[in-house]
Amino acid sequence: MMQTLKKRSARLVVLAAVLMMAGCSDDPSEPTLDVQDVVGTYNMTVLAFDPQGVLPEMNVLVRLNTTPQLILTPTGNAQVVFLDPVSGLFRTINASFRTTATGVRLDFDSNSAYRELLFSRRMELTLGGATTGPKTLTFTAAAPDGVNRSRLLQLIPEWVTEQLLDPAPGNLRVTFST
Repeated sequence: MMQTLKKRSARLVVLAAVLMMAGCSDDPSEPTLDVQDVVGTYNMTVLAFDPQGVLPEMNVLVRLNTTPQLILTPTGNAQVVFLDPVSGLFRTINASFRTTATGVRLDFDSNSAYRELLFSRRMELTLGGATTGPKTLTFTAAAPDGVNRSRLLQLIPEWVTEQLLDPAPGNLRVTFST
């Protein structure tokens, strides 16, 4: 009887895992935007962070003193290029992307510098704008991975005395526009 219970428990665990995976939004049969609707070069117009309402939202983009660009290619490759205000060097952050029903999902390489712009490894951006005019890609939500505390303090040194976790949880707003 104990063996039967163990087998049933194992089957239930496997079934639960399969059902959880089926609930993920990586289903290739989901309707998605056409890649041509999102391909192009976008300029960052918003980069703001609010550490869970503990401090006021900070416009981090003005601290960068540069305009990062997001480049999406027809082959599903993406790059973010910017001049790092700390090192003074141009940085290129490689990623891949795929379209979703409402925009794009960026997947940064695990060893890339995505944390330098306070990004998370995977981000879903919503497409806005007219099909013939300027377009926007927007992320407004809790930062899925939190943000790198040391980088946050490099960009916002007045928060150095604050007790922030590492990674720092909070709300991230990012907008790229054509």
